[in-house]
Amino acid sequence: MPSRDITTSTKKEIAVNVQAIATDTTTVGNIIDTSDIGGINFTLFSGAYTDGSYVILLEESDNSDLSSSNVVADGDMLGQDAASSTSPELQTVIGAANLNKKIGYVGIKRYVRPSIVSTSTTTGATLGCIVDEDVNIKPATV
Repeated sequence: MPSRDITTSTKKEIAVNVQAIATDTTTVGNIIDTSDIGGINFTLFSGAYTDGSYVILLEESDNSDLSSSNVVADGDMLGQDAASSTSPELQTVIGAANLNKKIGYVGIKRYVRPSIVSTSTTTGATLGCIVDEDVNIKPATV
């Protein structure tokens, strides 16, 4: 039986709006400001699914518009299976209906943006991505 409150210690935001994706494309999400949170976790989820493969791509930058951004290095992401030899972003592959896959960000950049990269898509799937933010654990100040 749960005995701890996580309702007030976490915050959820839409990271990529729920939508039908029916082509091979990169669907760009919202920029997340990590300055006042202790940790973040992205969850990619699917609803209706016909075909294709979908994966989260994370970009990071110290600039609020993500200018001069770069793709997040594997070492700055946590896959949902820490013992896996598969890279964290490949652990987020969705290839069926009603699935969810998560990936954590442990990098040092202030701004992070998820995107959904779709491949082998003809009719597609409905997908979205949310971000869980730990608002009780604050970053250390120097």
